[in-house]
Amino acid sequence: MLVYVLNKNGEPLMPCKPQRARKLLKEGKARVVSRTPFTIQLQFGSTGYKQTVVAGMDTGSKVIGCSAISNGEVVYQSEVKLRTDIKKKMDQRRMYRSNRRNRKTRYRKPRFLNRKNSTMFGRLPPSVRSKVQSHFREKKQVEMILPVTRWNVETASFDIHKITNPEVSGRGYQEGKQKDYYNVKAYVLDRDGYKCHSKQKVKHSEKLHVHHIVFRSNGGTDEPGNLITLCERCHKDLHDGKFEIKGQKSKTKHATQVSIIKEVLKKNWSFKETFGYETKFKRETILKLPKTHFNDAVAICCEHGELVEPSPIVYKKVHVSKGDYQLHKGQRSEKKIPVGKLFGIKKFDYVNTQKGKGFIKGRMSTGYAVLMDIEGKTTITSTKIKKGCKRLSARSTTLIDFEHCA
Repeated sequence: MLVYVLNKNGEPLMPCKPQRARKLLKEGKARVVSRTPFTIQLQFGSTGYKQTVVAGMDTGSKVIGCSAISNGEVVYQSEVKLRTDIKKKMDQRRMYRSNRRNRKTRYRKPRFLNRKNSTMFGRLPPSVRSKVQSHFREKKQVEMILPVTRWNVETASFDIHKITNPEVSGRGYQEGKQKDYYNVKAYVLDRDGYKCHSKQKVKHSEKLHVHHIVFRSNGGTDEPGNLITLCERCHKDLHDGKFEIKGQKSKTKHATQVSIIKEVLKKNWSFKETFGYETKFKRETILKLPKTHFNDAVAICCEHGELVEPSPIVYKKVHVSKGDYQLHKGQRSEKKIPVGKLFGIKKFDYVNTQKGKGFIKGRMSTGYAVLMDIEGKTTITSTKIKKGCKRLSARSTTLIDFEHCA
């Protein structure tokens, strides 16, 4: 396990062995800056000698793999779990705001695309923007502790048509499902056999409508997979809330997000681009490492034929929201829920208690708390935080822990 070193001005130097760091700390020549990853800052001037450090990143829409190598040794490796709750939280906020407007003001007709941010050129959806920012955040965190010479980044390319239709080939790419149809509506009506697909046991009307399963106001598209045929009566009942239709999960969601992330990274970051087939060949044939995101990142760093000594430590990171914003218990309750410190402890603080270490998952005013690991799994159901509890690290938008590689 290496210790990362900063010079007197906070600039990264080459990492050192724990024995060397322990000696510097004991002599008062360095101070601890961070515990995870363990980083020290020198209190005296240094020569600033640096070696070549090559960093690599395996991009993704769920997990990012990152690694850095120097002189045939892996000096850093991590896996970052990205946020996937942005859309859900924004929908919840939209619902709360709508309810508040209806309670406190006269009726106002809903309006769409009436904000400059919604119509600006090159706008990214909040969920994708969060993932793009996570890539740059990990890049910045690596460059804060290591003198990175250059970056290698794997950019994936996906065949969206092949994902939706695995049997497509040749001229099939030009002859899609909607060929010879006047428009999408005509295709959907023919696909559904000109029959209502509400599955309601009622007398259906003759007039047919094409309905968006996910409303366009909620981000739904005009793709045939998001459209369904309903009769006029069932269409009205659906909008009146008498029944609901659940949409199917998109098969191309993450592939599309990775493609967007790739384009944004290439515009705002100078790096050497690599591809998946190169990474797989180096990881399996040369390095002989198992399939993980951080091992892919190690392979991305390496040149063809280069062998490296693996690191025994991998840092696990999870991105969470900046804070908790629910202030009251219940929609109209006046009972406030503490979102700040309770007995000096906040949610997601990393603490050491009498029963063990972990991240704060939940707290009670009686002085007890629930602890979890970096994956969000509950490890200790009830432990005292009122007494005998020490905070090891404060809450941050990036939770960090480490584990030993097998």
